Amino acid sequence: MENWMQQVNYALGTGVEGEFQYHIQCSPGDIAPIAIVPGDQGRVAKIIEHIDNPVKIAENRGLITYKGTFEDFPVSVTSTGMGGPAAGIVYEELINLGAKVLVRIGSMAAIQPEIERGDLSIPIACVRDDGLTPYYVPQNYPAVADPLLYQKLMEEGLKTDITCHTGINWTHSAFYSRSKDYFLQWANKGVKTLEMEASALFVIGMLRGVSTAVIGTVYQNRYHQTNKEQMELSVEDTANSVIEYGVHTSIEIALKAAVSTYREKWRN
Repeated sequence: MENWMQQVNYALGTGVEGEFQYHIQCSPGDIAPIAIVPGDQGRVAKIIEHIDNPVKIAENRGLITYKGTFEDFPVSVTSTGMGGPAAGIVYEELINLGAKVLVRIGSMAAIQPEIERGDLSIPIACVRDDGLTPYYVPQNYPAVADPLLYQKLMEEGLKTDITCHTGINWTHSAFYSRSKDYFLQWANKGVKTLEMEASALFVIGMLRGVSTAVIGTVYQNRYHQTNKEQMELSVEDTANSVIEYGVHTSIEIALKAAVSTYREKWRN
């Protein structure tokens, strides 16, 4: 561990807690204790279909924030954009304004043969290849979901009629890697899925003492795509009914699990 890293005390926060946040353009009172954090700006519209009385709070640099309620609990929805560095800014700023439970609702690719498009994945931990967290903590620091929030997601997921996978996810940084071995390196170690923001969420959540977890819909199976002569990097139509059903089911799971976790862990 480098000396400067040893000296940082994350319990002290960022120093701009409770102030106007530069990137998400939100102020104290704008952010609820429960925050849903999709990467895709387009997914915000799907999420607010599931909450009551959504009101748009801000939009800046593609970071869109709404606030509403779910089961009478205030809930925020903020998009993060793609990749750990961009998402990390949003996670930090939401926590600066009081978010206590953050759930990422995302898209994932499978790297195990049995996982189908439209299945759900709720990772318990991540391989940290996110391009951000090595600047927070050394590489042997784990990226793990909050145990209670993870448990709540799994409980809700198992109530549905969609296959729900769990295990280790790989948060990576090279969507268009041409190498089959790039994708197989972690598939061969039993890792289930890959995406680009989850490990940053887990690490920042742990450092700042808030509850974080991830649920994703599988859009493509990269493992099967390695069977071709050249690595195929296409993503099939994601507007089909299987994917859409997975996304909307994951939203309901996330909202229910977040509220349940907040009730048990954070509500006085």
